[in-house]
Amino acid sequence: MKFRTTFPLILSGWLAVIGCTGESPTPAVSPPADTADAGDADLHMSSIVIDTHNDVIGRVLIEGVDLRERLADGHSDIPRFFDGGLDAQFFSIWPDPIYGSDHSARRTLQEIDALYEILDAAPDQIELATTSETVRRIVSEGKIAALMGIEGGHAIEDDLGLLRIYHRLGVRYMTLTHFNTNNWADSSGDEPRWGGLSPFGEEVVLEMNRLGMIVDISHVSDETFWDVMGIVDKLVIASHSACRSLCDHPRNLSDDMIRAVAENGGVIGINFYPEFIDQSYKDQAEAERGGSVMEDFRVPENREPSTLDRLAAERHMSFQDGGLGIPQPPFESVMAHFHHVIELVGADHVGLGSDFDGIDVTPEGLEDVTDYPDITKALQERGYSDEDIRKILGENFLRVLKEVTGE
Repeated sequence: MKFRTTFPLILSGWLAVIGCTGESPTPAVSPPADTADAGDADLHMSSIVIDTHNDVIGRVLIEGVDLRERLADGHSDIPRFFDGGLDAQFFSIWPDPIYGSDHSARRTLQEIDALYEILDAAPDQIELATTSETVRRIVSEGKIAALMGIEGGHAIEDDLGLLRIYHRLGVRYMTLTHFNTNNWADSSGDEPRWGGLSPFGEEVVLEMNRLGMIVDISHVSDETFWDVMGIVDKLVIASHSACRSLCDHPRNLSDDMIRAVAENGGVIGINFYPEFIDQSYKDQAEAERGGSVMEDFRVPENREPSTLDRLAAERHMSFQDGGLGIPQPPFESVMAHFHHVIELVGADHVGLGSDFDGIDVTPEGLEDVTDYPDITKALQERGYSDEDIRKILGENFLRVLKEVTGE
C-alpha cells in the first residue's frame, strides 16, 4: 500500500530553470455519509492514480514556477499532487507548433530539461519512471512517479533519430499531432495534407512500436486515426480525449473509434476541458469566440527564429486568461464521458487524462489536482466495483505501459 500524508512545506526557494529556455449500472445503496466518505478516501488512497496528460511543464519553463511550492494559481504542483492522491503523472512535453519543423527539437529538449531539473531538485518527492515496474516501486516509496509524453509529432522534426533520442531520455508516448497538421500526419484541428498518415508517418508509428513508445491518437484526424489502427501491432492510448457522441467536437472520439481502441486493448484518458465535454459550453464558447478553440493555435506566418521564444511565451500567457466568462459546466458533464466509455466498451479502456494546466477553465468541482478523490467518489456512487475503479484510476494505463514497453 502506498504511503500518504499531507505534503509538508519544508522546501523553499524557486527552481532555476537552466537552458535557453446504453443503460447505466444500477447505483449502489450508499452507507451513511461519513462512512461512505471514509470508504471513498481509502479506495482512492490505496489505488495507484495516474493522469496521462498535464501541461504544467510549460509553466515551469515560461513562468519560472517552482513545483516544489504550493502555488497560488494553476492546477498542479507537487504538494497538491500528494493532497489529491495522484501517484503518477505523465508530464506533457509540448513544443508550441509555432516552432515548426526546424526549431521544435530545441524546445522539446528545453522542456525535458526543465522536468529533469525538478527531479534533481526534489529526489525525495518525485522520480522519473519509464516502466510499469518503476511506477510501482516509486509509488511504494511514497514518491510521485514522473513520466513523459511528447505532444505533437512536429517535435521529431521529421527525423527518426530524434524519436529514438527522446525515447532514450525517457519519453514513453508521443501524440502524433497537436492542433496542427505536420509533415507526416493530419490533425483534427487543421486542414488535411495527407489523407491521414503519409508514408513517413507510417514509418514513425512502426518505429514507435519497435522502440516500445506508446502511440497516442489524441488530436489526430479521423483518417489518421484509422490509418494508425490499421498498422499498429501494440496498444494505443488517447491520452486526453472525450466522447463525440456527448459533445460534437472533431477533437473527440466517435463511438466507432472508441470501440476500435477497445478492440486494440488500449485506453482513453478522459479530458476535462469544458469545450470538449459539454455541448452547451462548446456552443456558447464558439459563439463568443467566433470559432473553435483550435483556431487559437494556428501558426502565424513569417516567424523569425529569434522571436520564437517570445511569441511562444505570449501565446502561453494568452491561454491562461481564465476562459471566456461562460459559467463552468457541471461536474456531471465530465463524469458522463467516463460512464459512456464504460457502457460502450467496459471499464478496461478508460482512465484519467485531465489536460490540467493546459486548459484555462475546468468543470465545476475539478478546480485542480486535489479534486481527484471526487472522481473516485462519483464512480463508487455510480455502483462500479472497487476492482473496476482501480483500473480506471490507473491500472488500465499501467497495463498498456507494461505491454508496450515489455516491463
